[in-house]
Amino acid sequence: MTTIIAAQGEKWAVVGYDSLVSDESGRSFTLGRGSSKVVKNGQYLLGAAGDVRAINILAHVFAPPKPNELTGTRLDKFVTSKFVPALRACFEDQGYAPRDTKDQGAQHGSVVLVVVNGTIYEIDEDYSWVRGSTGVYAVGTGGDVALGAMYAMTGEQSFDEIGLDRTKKIVKDCLAIAVKLDNQSGGPLHVTYQVSP
Repeated sequence: MTTIIAAQGEKWAVVGYDSLVSDESGRSFTLGRGSSKVVKNGQYLLGAAGDVRAINILAHVFAPPKPNELTGTRLDKFVTSKFVPALRACFEDQGYAPRDTKDQGAQHGSVVLVVVNGTIYEIDEDYSWVRGSTGVYAVGTGGDVALGAMYAMTGEQSFDEIGLDRTKKIVKDCLAIAVKLDNQSGGPLHVTYQVSP
């Protein structure tokens, strides 16, 4: 299905992702030109693991709110009060997620990785978000393999000690390992990054 891995520096973020998608019958497809699991949308990098429909909407329909140059807790508040409600409304308007009912909370079928102003947020199926203290994020069927490879390659070093260019290479190497061990992930492999304004 997917491998997306991301690394958080102090003022930048690196995201790597594969290009293979598969359906319930076991057929797999390599995404063609113009299709991607991570897209640039305004001031955001947006990726999704799970339903392909999520990335279709993120790439072609979603108009995310402008974050200006917010950082820290002000950016957290913006993501909570502006970004997530806009994402939820868009998914619901596109028929991707059911509207909230008494018996079922708001949900969709993917994990969304968001990079805004150089900061990574992982948004779960219930629209909750997390920013982990380790600065490493990995989602999809190959995510655990990529995550283990990342820890093995970086040890106790922070990504700021490693540096942006070397982190990009490490992310790509972690993807390559995940693709070898997860038959639902595959190349070509891509790495992108965003620097805080």
